[in-house]
Amino acid sequence: MKQDFEKGKQRKTKMRYMPGLDGLRAIAVLGIIIYHLNRKWLTGGFIGVDTFFVISGYLITSLLLKEYEERGIINLKQFWIRRVKRLLPAVVALLIVVGIATLIFEPQQIVRVKHDIIAALFYVSNWWYIAKDVNYFEQFSFMPLKHLWSLAIEEQFYLFFPFVLVILLLTIKKYRNVTLILWIISLVSLLAMVIISQPNVGYSRVYFGTDTRLQTLLLGVILAFVWPPFKLKANPPKVLQRSIDGIGILGLIILIYLFFTVKDTSAWIYNGGFYLISGMTLFIIASVVHPSSILAKVLGHRIFVYIGKRSYSLYLWHFPVISFIHIHFVDGQLPIYVYFVDIILTVLFAELSYRYIETPFRREGLKAFSFNYLKRPKFIRTIVSIIAVIPIVLLFLGVFDRFGKDEIDNKANSFNTNDQDKYLVRMMPGENIKIDGSSSNSKSKKQVYTNISPLLIGDSVMVDIGEEFKSQVPKATIDGKVGRHLQEALSIAGNYSNYNKPSDKVVLELGTNGDFTEEELNQLINKFGKAQIYLVNTRVPRDWQDNVNKQLANAAKKHKNVTLVDWYQRSAGHSEYFAPDGVHLENSGVKALSDEIIKTIKKNSKNK
Repeated sequence: MKQDFEKGKQRKTKMRYMPGLDGLRAIAVLGIIIYHLNRKWLTGGFIGVDTFFVISGYLITSLLLKEYEERGIINLKQFWIRRVKRLLPAVVALLIVVGIATLIFEPQQIVRVKHDIIAALFYVSNWWYIAKDVNYFEQFSFMPLKHLWSLAIEEQFYLFFPFVLVILLLTIKKYRNVTLILWIISLVSLLAMVIISQPNVGYSRVYFGTDTRLQTLLLGVILAFVWPPFKLKANPPKVLQRSIDGIGILGLIILIYLFFTVKDTSAWIYNGGFYLISGMTLFIIASVVHPSSILAKVLGHRIFVYIGKRSYSLYLWHFPVISFIHIHFVDGQLPIYVYFVDIILTVLFAELSYRYIETPFRREGLKAFSFNYLKRPKFIRTIVSIIAVIPIVLLFLGVFDRFGKDEIDNKANSFNTNDQDKYLVRMMPGENIKIDGSSSNSKSKKQVYTNISPLLIGDSVMVDIGEEFKSQVPKATIDGKVGRHLQEALSIAGNYSNYNKPSDKVVLELGTNGDFTEEELNQLINKFGKAQIYLVNTRVPRDWQDNVNKQLANAAKKHKNVTLVDWYQRSAGHSEYFAPDGVHLENSGVKALSDEIIKTIKKNSKNK
C-alpha cells in the first residue's frame, strides 16, 4: 500500500477497463429486479443495492486517488460535472416519463408522485421517505419512484466525500492513517444502525438513512486504498493468483447464497449483517478487478458486460414499470404473463435510455441538444424534451393537484375506539335491535349485535375493518395500527388486562407484517388469562404467511380457550376482496372478514 504522496510521486498509471466489475453489477441488478418482481423468488435480492454501494465507493475513490497521485490535487469541479453528466440526464428523463404516465394512467396519485419527483430532483428521496415514514419493504402502495432512495444516498456521497477526502489527504497525508479514520467512521455508521434499529417494528429509518448506510460505501473506499486497481500486476506469483481466485469465487458463491436465503425481516442484517455482507463483497471486487483473475474473465463475459453496462438504466426503469403494471393486479395472484411484460418493458426502456440519453450526454453534455434540424438526432431530442417538460412544469405549479391527494398524509394509520368520541349506533326509524343479534326490520341488510363486547387488536387489516365491524358490534373495543407486529402487541396487551375472564372475547389479527415464534404467541395468549381468544390467520403474499398460519392453527389446537378465525380459507379465490397489494381490503373484503369474525364468535359461543 502506498503510504503517502510525498514519499515518491508515482508515474502515471494507465487507466484500464475492468469488465469484471460490470459483470458484478449485472448480478447485483438482476438480484434487485427479481426481488421486486416477486420477493418470494429471491428473498435476499435487495442486498444487491449494497453491492452497488461497495462498487461505487471503490471505483470513485480509485479514480480520485489516481488523479491525486498524478497531479497532486483533485479537481472537484470536474469530478462533480462528470457525475452530473453520467447520472442526472437519465433520472430527469425517468421523472418526466413517470410524471406524464401518472397523469394519464393514475391521476389520483399525482400529488404523491409530484412530491416524490421533487425529492428525487434534489437527491433527497431517502430522507423524504424517512420523514413520510415510508416502509421500503412494504410494496403496499403506488410509489414508482421509491427505489431512487439509493441513488439519493450515492449522490449525497459524491457531493461530500471527495471534499472530505481532499482535506484528509492534504492534512493527514499518510494513506494508512486516512484509511484508519475512514474505517472508524464506517464503524460509527454501523453502530448508528444497530442503536437506531428497532427489531420487529420496522427498519425504514436505518435502511434509508445516509448516516446508517455510509458504512457500506466506506468499505469500498477503504478497499481502494488497500487494493488500487490501476497498480495491480498482471502476472503475480502463482500462489497469490490462486488465492485471489479462491477468495473471489468463494465470496461470489456466498453472495448468491445470501440472495436466496436472507430475508428483509432478518434482524441480524441490521446488527452487523450489512457490514459483514459488504465486507465479503470486498473479496469479490478484489478478485474481479485483478487482471490475472479467472473470476474476472468469467464475469467479464459479454452477456454479463452487456447487462452491467446497462445496470443503471435497468435499475432506474424496472421499478416504475413494475409499479404501473402490478397496481392493476392483486399482489401474489399475478398471471405469469405479467412478469414477461414487466421484463420486456424494462429492457426496452433501459435500452432506449442507455442509447439515446445516457451515452450521448456522457460524451457530449449539453451539446447533445441542438436546434439545427440538420443534426437530426440532437434536434429530435431537443424538441421532444421541450414538449415533455411542459406538463411537468404545469405539474410543479399545481395545475393537476385537483386530480388527487397525497395518500401518505391522508391515510388512516390507526383505528382505536378509545380515542374516539362515544360511538353512536344510528338506527332507522322503527328498527328494533334484538339482544341475540337478529333484526326485526326485514328491510335491514346489516345485523347489529349488542350482546357482545369483544376486544380486537390488530394491524392495518384491523384498521381496514374497524369502522365496518364497529357498526355491526357497537360495544366492540378496537385497537388497530398500521405496521403493527405481534411483538408490539405484547407491550400494549397490558392496557387491556381487564379482558381476562371466561366471558370475555379477544380477537387478535397480527400476522400481516411479519413472523413470530411459538413462545411469543403463547406469551400474548397468556396475557388475557381465561378469556376466549380468537386468532385471525392471514393471507399475505409474503414468505412468512405459511409459518404464521401454521403457528396460529397449532395454538388453536393446544389451547382450549383459543379458536381460529380462518380468513385464509374464507378469502381463497376471492381476488376481489383485496387491494392491489394483496393484503389490504376492498369493501367486499372488509365485509367478508368482519362477517367471518362475527360468525366464528357466534358459532363458538353456541358450542360453549
